[in-house]
Amino acid sequence: MKLRNVALLTALVASSVSLHAQTWRTIDASRQVHDTGAIAAHIDYAAGKLDLRPATGSALYHVTTRYDADQTDPVTRFDTASRVLSLGVHLRSMHMSGGDHEDDAGSMLAELNSAVPMDLSLDLGAVEADLQLGGLHLTDLSLRSGAADVTARFNQPNRGTLRTMTLQVGAAQVKLMDVANAGVSRIVAEVGAGSLSIDLGGTLARDVDITATLAVGGLTLNVSPDEGVFVDERSFLGGFEKAGFTKKADGWYSTNYDAAAHHVRVHLHAFAGGMTLTGMQK
Repeated sequence: MKLRNVALLTALVASSVSLHAQTWRTIDASRQVHDTGAIAAHIDYAAGKLDLRPATGSALYHVTTRYDADQTDPVTRFDTASRVLSLGVHLRSMHMSGGDHEDDAGSMLAELNSAVPMDLSLDLGAVEADLQLGGLHLTDLSLRSGAADVTARFNQPNRGTLRTMTLQVGAAQVKLMDVANAGVSRIVAEVGAGSLSIDLGGTLARDVDITATLAVGGLTLNVSPDEGVFVDERSFLGGFEKAGFTKKADGWYSTNYDAAAHHVRVHLHAFAGGMTLTGMQK
């Protein structure tokens, strides 16, 4: 009987180990540019570390992915008919094997061609992401993040005109730097329990309209003191600090609004969340 129990215990331990086994693999994939027609690029990354930047060569994309073959499937696909590029890593189940190191969740380095116009959408789960978006040719940008920690930078001007930037922030921490260089004219942001920081540093070439819906999370908006700011506020428990603003019939205006060359117009819908404005004082 004792031998039987030992055998049973051994089998259970072996089973447990196999459930948490990891088989690490690395793939390297790319595709050359055959034309410069517009594409839609989707990056769906469930968990791990993501680095995104402009490609230095002539490839449409180049991606290096380190993934756990026991639990995840890498995605590298370009549909020539629909002109849709799909990159990322999908989980086969909600369970990820435990570990004490960051590498346990895998990593992906993706490079995108800077000469090809693209609508870029990113769907990020439990991800630590560093996105170098400056220098790309973006026409639309969508970022949805769950429990992610994301920093996106526009350290160079966008090569195209970015029509709309759509941001959905769950319990994530998302920072966007030098957004004025994106050339964006419209930003739509939804923040659940996380935090969103938008730095409008860089060169603002046109007016920007921002629609922000805040549940219990917060929005920090950094604006140059040279830009005029208007806020149309509809809040319950949240809101923003109104020092330096003048109330008029349709909303709140910064003191320099009429004299400013460019304007940032914020339509704020806040339940318990709040907006913080920085950088406005010279």
